[in-house]
Amino acid sequence: MKSKLANSIAIAGLMAGVAFSGLTTQVAAQDGGTTSQDTYAGKIEFQGQSITKKTAAFLHRRILQQRATQLVTWAMPMMNFEQLYPALLSNLKTSNGLDMADDEIFFGLYDGYDGVYPFMTANVTTPYTIALSDLSKTGPIVVDLPPGAIYGVVDNAWMQPIHEIEGKPGKLLLVGPGQKYPKDFDGKIIQSDTFRVLYFYRALGTGDEAKKLRTAVQAYKLSDAANPPKTKFIKYEPKTGDKIALNTQPRDMRFWELVNTYVQREPVADRDRFFYAWLKDLGIEKGKPFKPTDYQKEILQEALDVGMAMSQAISFNKTRNMFPTSLYGKDSGFEDAMAGMNPKIDMPTYSQFNERASYGFEATTTSAGMVSRTAGKGSAYLGAYYDADGDAMMGGKNYKLHIAPNPPAANFWSVTVYDVNNRLIIRNESKRSDRSSRTEGLIKNDDGSVDLYFGPEAPKGKEINWVETNKGESFFVYLRLYGPEKPYFDQTFPMTKIEKVK
Repeated sequence: MKSKLANSIAIAGLMAGVAFSGLTTQVAAQDGGTTSQDTYAGKIEFQGQSITKKTAAFLHRRILQQRATQLVTWAMPMMNFEQLYPALLSNLKTSNGLDMADDEIFFGLYDGYDGVYPFMTANVTTPYTIALSDLSKTGPIVVDLPPGAIYGVVDNAWMQPIHEIEGKPGKLLLVGPGQKYPKDFDGKIIQSDTFRVLYFYRALGTGDEAKKLRTAVQAYKLSDAANPPKTKFIKYEPKTGDKIALNTQPRDMRFWELVNTYVQREPVADRDRFFYAWLKDLGIEKGKPFKPTDYQKEILQEALDVGMAMSQAISFNKTRNMFPTSLYGKDSGFEDAMAGMNPKIDMPTYSQFNERASYGFEATTTSAGMVSRTAGKGSAYLGAYYDADGDAMMGGKNYKLHIAPNPPAANFWSVTVYDVNNRLIIRNESKRSDRSSRTEGLIKNDDGSVDLYFGPEAPKGKEINWVETNKGESFFVYLRLYGPEKPYFDQTFPMTKIEKVK
């Protein structure tokens, strides 16, 4: 009985307190007085329980800024291909004098230091054969794969693999949303949920056999299947002074113009409907021209500035909370560049967002082989973005990376240096950006370990183990393992932080 009475008194007291508090606030509001609250978004002012008109206007702007900022991270992987497509056309026109139409089908051949430069975090040691098509312009495309060791992937516009090319001969039919195709097609139907698709491959092996195999693939429009034209293979060979278009995401209004291009061309994915609502408030709406007001332009640029920085924070500063499996070892300074991403993106109960934004900020294309967990198969990518002191690695300073004996790679390993601004292989006077186990004359220590050096000046006697960096330019490093082995997967192979050389 006493307990019930005590509870009643306590509740009555609480209600009296609430009533008194409300009365006090109401009197303050009647008097025209304001109160304020400091929040992460800034100071919020109230008259009574009502936000002021000034605060409402401030919060409306914050809403648009926050949503536009998240749209930057949302768009990150799609932006790679939106930027890459016109870059491919522009570069081949500049270097080869070819004015390729957007409904033409061709493969670009990209080799070596100059050839792979336009692509984010490209690998210099392996040649690329790349085609990127807009199925809304070409209609369905037939890709005829010959017998031989051809490995690659077909990605949709979000860098999601929709088919793995695994050394098996046969025909593929790439079909865009809503497009008709013959049900009795003699091959495999690859239904894409976007019109823009990238299909690229590597012809493994060496010498003339690999060279011949590289241009043995055929690709043509389904409408030309009765009499297929000869497939075009165009080698990208930039000349000194050529203007080079990059696939790095732009940092001005071109970013949003490309987002609009995607929105107008592609069907709306169910997972993106809320994002499209946000885009609508910012002037990007399907079926309507993109003509942002001056106010919207301000918001879009402000959000892009912050969104790119946030994307770099997600990508270059992974946390175990956001990416539980991505930090290699306890304190190695290396992170899984793939961010623990499943290239399928759409999981049973959610679609990956952080992983997609992280990888999309720094790299182009994904495939199942890049995240293989089978020892001796596929590849692995470890990134180091800061030195042992937690500082950005600056091109005007000298650094050393120690690689322990017997790196867990069944095939070979390589270390590549990239500039942070564009995430491209570093450009330098020595014209090299990587060192690998295949580097002729690479100097090893007595125990089989290797010391690699990065900086503006080569260490005396160790020039072969050195990659030149540029003053005033920050950089990061990838370690690639081709055919990663068990010590990588169980993280028993010791990786150490990159250290400054005093």
